[in-house]
Amino acid sequence: MLKIFPFFIGWRYFRAGNSTSLISFISFMAILGLVLGVALLILVMSIMNGFEREMEEKILGSIPHIQIGKTNGIDDLSGLINLIEKDENVISTIPFSEIDGMLTSNGNAMPIQMLGIDILKSNEFIGSFVASGLIESIKNDDEKFLLSKGVANKLSVEVGDTVVLIVPQSNPIKNAKITPKIVSFNVGGIFATKTSLDQKLVLGSLSKVTDIIGLPYPQGIRIKLANIFNARETGYRLLRGLPENYYFSDWIQTHGNLYQAIKMSRKMIILLVFFIIAIAVFNVVSMLMMIVVDKRFDIAVLKTQGARNSDITMIFLTQGFLIGTIGSIIGAVLGVICALNAPAILNKIESIFEFSLLNSNIYPIDYLPSSLLWGDVVLVVLVAITLNLVVTIYPSLKAAKLSPANELKYD
Repeated sequence: MLKIFPFFIGWRYFRAGNSTSLISFISFMAILGLVLGVALLILVMSIMNGFEREMEEKILGSIPHIQIGKTNGIDDLSGLINLIEKDENVISTIPFSEIDGMLTSNGNAMPIQMLGIDILKSNEFIGSFVASGLIESIKNDDEKFLLSKGVANKLSVEVGDTVVLIVPQSNPIKNAKITPKIVSFNVGGIFATKTSLDQKLVLGSLSKVTDIIGLPYPQGIRIKLANIFNARETGYRLLRGLPENYYFSDWIQTHGNLYQAIKMSRKMIILLVFFIIAIAVFNVVSMLMMIVVDKRFDIAVLKTQGARNSDITMIFLTQGFLIGTIGSIIGAVLGVICALNAPAILNKIESIFEFSLLNSNIYPIDYLPSSLLWGDVVLVVLVAITLNLVVTIYPSLKAAKLSPANELKYD
């Protein structure tokens, strides 16, 4: 029959503390280390989940999953779009033209990427990043372009200002030499994607950008996929149904390294924080060993009253389990609170100290994302409690081996 008193005594030891202030202080620090370790691991996992989510939804949402192009432009645009949209993995398509150039204004200059899009089909691709009113503003005015926030800030321009675009121009049809072309236009609006695109992107109408390039037809078609991780296979499948002078690129070529870096960073950071929990758990071993020494007289008395070795072992296992459970739960609560409020906390810190931790010049996004998964919280708590319970086995067995005669012969 299961004895209740070992659990009761273990609870009393946990609640009452210890006879010396030193051991009480060490016990407090051991539990605090476990609390902070669990909280930090939950917070880090939430932030890395947030980066992974933003990578998939926002960064990959603001770039084409696949681009299919043709050297001299696509003349049969509608026919090609109909063919592409028959593929089961294709959600939507949009024709585009793109050119790299130099934008200048007010004595400032910077390299930019100019993208010409079909305004009528833009919502599926950039509608969630650029207000529909801004897109409509350049629909009937080829002399207006939209500048990303980073470009506008670096050039010190506002809506209505005039900027000058310098691009290398060549006509592939006539094999003309590359010569600079200068085009001036008005800033029709400023937008922000909160990604690295804010440092280079300029949006304009498809017809105007195609004309600047010097082509009679749009350069290619951007494709949005249902399963972005099947982009390479989808691209090859689409290419097999097209003539030889077509080519394709996918997001894996342009942003695959970034995605893998985020996943690798997530694993490494979680591993490092896990070691923090492991260290905190091993501190519990030291704490329990000191408690065993502190309670050796009590252990001897219990043994003289009939307590078996298994009962003594269960007393200290109960105490270790309570330490791990209470510490892990407090840490989980703290970690959940921090994870849910991490973006707001960082924004407050940045506003107080007037600095920016994340900048789209360096990082793929300029804000701190956080995505709390309750499965992660449960996993962290269970791992912390299990580790804590495992490491308490040794001090518990040492306590059970104490000899009552040796402890009581001088008392």
